[in-house]
Amino acid sequence: MTGRCLVIANQTLGGEPLDRAIEDCIARDVQSFYVVVPLTRVEHEATTWAGGFGLDEYVWMSGQTRAAMESTMEEDLRRQEAALIEAKDLARQRLQLMVERIAAAGGQATGVVGDEDPVEAARTALEEAAPFDEIVISTLPGRLSRWLKMDLPCRVGRMTDLPITTVEAPD
Repeated sequence: MTGRCLVIANQTLGGEPLDRAIEDCIARDVQSFYVVVPLTRVEHEATTWAGGFGLDEYVWMSGQTRAAMESTMEEDLRRQEAALIEAKDLARQRLQLMVERIAAAGGQATGVVGDEDPVEAARTALEEAAPFDEIVISTLPGRLSRWLKMDLPCRVGRMTDLPITTVEAPD
């Protein structure tokens, strides 16, 4: 019987540390991989942050009319939608390249672009694509990784009793 591994990664897909982890899995007879790529937005603007000028100050200082302000807001929404489409396309491309790389290494892989919340993306995979024998989570270096700052490996660990390997990309 061959094993099955859940891989959770995005920007580190195709990196050497993750490739080594996949090769180690294959050497242990894990032949099937399900790759979840949590969506990572191109920009990380905090829309709820209120530490600067509020909307009233912006309108007063710029002298914009309500129609001009609404036009600016519509343009912002179009930019956000375009950025979301770009992020999804990039995630799909990374996923496809990783599926091909796993096949070249001797494994079989499928996967999905998941929710932008990596905890939710993991939960969905565990509920909808199980069973798995192990999980590999690949992150950016600690100083850059939002996933490590949110303690993703421990949070996923609380959802399952599966062994979890965390692979951290080098600086």
